[in-house]
Amino acid sequence: MVSAGRHPKKDIAEALRRARDLGLRIDEIHRGHRWGQVVCDNCGDKFAIFSTPQDPGSHAKRLDGFVRGHDHA
Repeated sequence: MVSAGRHPKKDIAEALRRARDLGLRIDEIHRGHRWGQVVCDNCGDKFAIFSTPQDPGSHAKRLDGFVRGHDHA
């Protein structure tokens, strides 16, 4: 069992840590297949994080791309 606040897929958990370190907000939702979302408070953009993506590595790379585009730190 994964503790609250930690994504069960290692690649995504690491990408979420990087997003948090750069000041983006992580909201856990747990609705349907959605685990949560990453939110840029500066512009309001959101990126959906899924619990069991088909390819966790690819999902983590897309998250990293979102983070790079919203790095206002």
